[in-house]
Amino acid sequence: MNLYQMIFKRRSIRKFKYEAVPEQLLKDILAFAGCVATLCPEISIKMEIKENIEKDLHVKGLWKVEAPYYLVFYSEDKEGYMMNAGYVLEPVLLYMTGKGLGTCYLGSTRIPGAEPAGMKAAIAVAFGYPKSLLYRDPATAKRLPLKELCVFKDEIGEPVKNILKAVRLAPSAMNTQPWRFIVYHDRIYIFSCKEFLPSQTMVAMRDLSMGIMLSHLSIAAEELWLNLKIEVEAQMVKKSYKSGAYVATAFLLE
Repeated sequence: MNLYQMIFKRRSIRKFKYEAVPEQLLKDILAFAGCVATLCPEISIKMEIKENIEKDLHVKGLWKVEAPYYLVFYSEDKEGYMMNAGYVLEPVLLYMTGKGLGTCYLGSTRIPGAEPAGMKAAIAVAFGYPKSLLYRDPATAKRLPLKELCVFKDEIGEPVKNILKAVRLAPSAMNTQPWRFIVYHDRIYIFSCKEFLPSQTMVAMRDLSMGIMLSHLSIAAEELWLNLKIEVEAQMVKKSYKSGAYVATAFLLE
């Protein structure tokens, strides 16, 4: 199955078997990660895998998950770095799901190890072979319906509907689903919701979630043979919005 199909199958896994993942698969994961397109090419990033088969890593954090492996995402601390992290990481997690591995994003979790020069650990992912079912039925996903996420301004075709179905299933911190859309037949205006408890951590997790959602949008557009262009429109940035903020416009062309 490809990345688009994995969008509908992947679920967060929090219980893992302490079984070794083949060395070649670990190498393949990092090789795939190195080929993923970034949202912000000007931001330097790096990913490393930390092994914890012997349970000797002293992982700390409010939402930590015990796992045999951790994928750590390092980034330069520049504007948009957390959104970029989500955009890059989500295809990697979908790839890992397709290889039989369970994954779970870890917010506010510290994995021991030196950080690359000029970078910091942005986010970590717990992974390994799952104790529970790896795949889900998409109908069981607890997500808001599209009618609550979108304002439709046009009649839209099946390709755009299918893109929105993939976008709707994007995971988010504490399942907040911090995105809303104004939808036309050839473009989608993307907005982020205001945080209920504004803090540096919650803003970072919101931005990570927005990046994951944009990744689903890109993967779905590619699968459906639509040309996608994501742009930040200056005139939209200047406007004031009551319950959120403008993020970008996704232009969809056949």
